[in-house]
Amino acid sequence: MTRRRDWDAIRAGLARAGSETARSPERAKAIMDARARKLARRPEAPAMAEQLALAVFQLASERYALELRWIREVARLADYTPVPGTPDHIVGLTNLRGEIVTVVDLRQLFGLVTPGLSDLSRLVVLGDTRAEFGVLVDSAHGTTTISVTDVLATPAGVAGIAGACVRGVTRDAMIVLDGLALLADQRLVIDQAEGYES
Repeated sequence: MTRRRDWDAIRAGLARAGSETARSPERAKAIMDARARKLARRPEAPAMAEQLALAVFQLASERYALELRWIREVARLADYTPVPGTPDHIVGLTNLRGEIVTVVDLRQLFGLVTPGLSDLSRLVVLGDTRAEFGVLVDSAHGTTTISVTDVLATPAGVAGIAGACVRGVTRDAMIVLDGLALLADQRLVIDQAEGYES
């Protein structure tokens, strides 16, 4: 049902407003200035969510990602030297242009199937200010950028060290690793002071 307008009341209101502004031109100017400022104000842009630049790679049958700021480089693993007495997830050491880097197999650590090395295998070298260790991956899939809000909480089923190293999961089931947690985990580097058995 349409409400009928009371044109007489509207005309009376306009007449009152006109007589008030006629008596006080300063007040009328102030009202008009305030309206002009309000109309001229630039609309606020919606706040941009923080973006994550990620390198995407494959571990067994799962897609993983890691923030680019923790990655020094992605290299082909030409060869490595096993280190006796180290845990299963430590593949060994490799010489990367004169720098000795520990090679870590996260598949072993996370309890994933380990098909071995192939032509697609790559070494994702992690570090903050320098190369600290390399993570062996089945294949590298390039980079992507997503919003921080697209990273959902880690599912309850992810336990142990895998859970501690996972930042979250995207809606399309890509697991985003926590680079800082990986770099801080002493199980992922060979401590030469410990003197592993030869």
